[in-house]
Amino acid sequence: MPSHLKPSPPPRHKVAREHIGTFFQTAKERAGAFLFILRGKWQSLRRWSRKQTWTLPHLALFPTVFVYEEILLRLFGSAGFFQSLIYPVLFGLAAGLAVAAVTSLFRARIGRALSIVLLLLIGLLFTVECLVQYSYQVYMTIGSITSGAGQVVGGFTSDLLRAIFFGLPKIFLFFLPALFYIFAGRRRIPARRYRPAFVGILLVAALLVQGAGILSATLGTQSSKYKDNFEFNTATQTFGLLTSLRLNASRSRSSTSFVLETAEAAETEDSAETAEETEETEEGYGLNIMITDFESYNIHTTDEEFLALNEYVSSLTASSKNEYTGLFEGKNLILICAEAFSDCVISEELTPTLYRLVHNGFYFSEYYQPTWGGSTSTGEFSFLLGLVPTNGIQSMLDTQDNRNYFTLGSQLQRLGYYSAAFHNGIYTTYSRNLTHENLGYDIFLAGGNGLEDITGSLYPDDIVMFETTLATYIDKQPFSIYYMTISGHCIYQSDYPQVSAYLERVQEVLGDRYKDTTLYYFCYQMVLEEALTSMIETLEEAGIADNTVICLTADHYPYGLENTATFGNTEDYVTDLYGYEYSNSWEKDHNTLIIWSECLENEYQDMVCEISTPTYSLDIVPTLSNLFGLEYDSRLLVGRDVFSDAEALVVWNSYSWATEQGKYDATTGTYYPNEGYTADEDYIARIKQIVSNKISFSESVIDKDYYRYLFG
Repeated sequence: MPSHLKPSPPPRHKVAREHIGTFFQTAKERAGAFLFILRGKWQSLRRWSRKQTWTLPHLALFPTVFVYEEILLRLFGSAGFFQSLIYPVLFGLAAGLAVAAVTSLFRARIGRALSIVLLLLIGLLFTVECLVQYSYQVYMTIGSITSGAGQVVGGFTSDLLRAIFFGLPKIFLFFLPALFYIFAGRRRIPARRYRPAFVGILLVAALLVQGAGILSATLGTQSSKYKDNFEFNTATQTFGLLTSLRLNASRSRSSTSFVLETAEAAETEDSAETAEETEETEEGYGLNIMITDFESYNIHTTDEEFLALNEYVSSLTASSKNEYTGLFEGKNLILICAEAFSDCVISEELTPTLYRLVHNGFYFSEYYQPTWGGSTSTGEFSFLLGLVPTNGIQSMLDTQDNRNYFTLGSQLQRLGYYSAAFHNGIYTTYSRNLTHENLGYDIFLAGGNGLEDITGSLYPDDIVMFETTLATYIDKQPFSIYYMTISGHCIYQSDYPQVSAYLERVQEVLGDRYKDTTLYYFCYQMVLEEALTSMIETLEEAGIADNTVICLTADHYPYGLENTATFGNTEDYVTDLYGYEYSNSWEKDHNTLIIWSECLENEYQDMVCEISTPTYSLDIVPTLSNLFGLEYDSRLLVGRDVFSDAEALVVWNSYSWATEQGKYDATTGTYYPNEGYTADEDYIARIKQIVSNKISFSESVIDKDYYRYLFG
């Protein structure tokens, strides 16, 4: 049924208000029952405590609490409980001894008050990280969590409330040490002031235990996670939250910790062997390269990081131009980051437009959209900047004052393209109002800063957003447009308008192959299908579909289907959607990429091909830059032009990777060779070094505003 004939769904904010009201009513009833039981248990505990005559030394309080909190976090997390358990125990003991030493410097009353404050803060810290991991399946840095606060303000308050409500038992356990100390600590764990000499002994003991932990971490099998290949989520799973926070803070403070290898081993080895071949390439197509003399840059700086970056980049081999270079030169570009999109929804019968775009454009049969550990914002970052997001949600915000030279928006903006970015959520979510115009768009419109004036709604669905905004730029060719959609966002529930509009059609096609919640997810993605159908029909009617390129990828896999009570799920519907249980990054993040133009169905039909090598979101910027014939330096981006001779490599910020020869899981240190290949230790070591370099390079490009240094 055409969208204009369908009954208008109720405004999104009214639906949200109804859900929040229902949620609070249910929460009130369940909380009352929970508190009734809790009060009885607490009274029993107090009666038991009054009968006891035992006491514990105050010095044992914090070592016990830190180890308890770390073990509790690990128990509720997704990592193996006993795997590397010695690390959080050692580091927890060391931190506890140090805090015990500090609190014992004060008189009993002050020491007790300080202990209460610290115990509450510790409980809060571990609770927040537990709820974040529970909701997003990753631990996040404090900066990422605070940066993501805009998402709550932006309309997802019910998600937060749901996470808190269903996490009440966990919250109670994390705050239990503080509660026990407040109510029973004065008698059972009396505070006491100790002499400075004894405090010194405690500090020495803390240093010795800390030293033992550091020694075992740096010399053991997990040393790479502790040193060069540090990543917050993986480090928290391995070494504990306290150690991850410490390592992350030390990395943030240090301006001299950036170290890069001066050359990629394989490229150095291959350069002599392929010299003649490179010359032939230069004669035929040339290289995608801009800077040929880094020495001229080096003489104007003494900054060690810039010098290391210059040396690293100059050691790389630029990828060659090819027969696809300039294929889309001068055409319009529409980039779409589709919320929680998965290629599992694509079928010729159910989603014919998506099927057409996937199979009539360049077909990517082994494409990955890494989760990156930061939800939508990090997915956008990798898609638009072509770099690895190394600082969680904060990564995008770190670019707000940088010169983001190689984004497609910036490159086309310099060529005089009309440019605009749109999002059908609140404009301040993830601080997009501070970042997105600096990605190469003259204007960024979302709910609250002008999109509602075009769409007539604060929360328009993808169909309305595409239809109404397309009318504002279709006659302003060439144009460069970016959309961040929202209609695919969880929670996937039966009483949402998307479900009532599409469930009958979805059930007709899919039958009983999927569970109800998974079918609801299909309904949400049907909104994107209809939005794209409308967009292409409009482009075809205007006669510019063959002059317009559409590129679409997801921001992340549909984690809203996982078995977390935060999203109302009691089982893992992602497994239901995928048809298999996933245990590593590539199984979870497998997806597809759309690069389509109607010209690929007509005059350039012979250019259509399958890209069967591993590709991912970081390959989008260099690939489109080459297709549009833009001047760019392939060495200054992490990904590759998929039509070039560059080696295929997919990188996760956990230091896992995938190539044509195999896949490496950094969390377990396991390499899985593809069929026809064997485990070559030299090859594995080489790729691991390249991955480490690329992640370090991404971090330094943003931290040092490297493109501004190069291009002014």
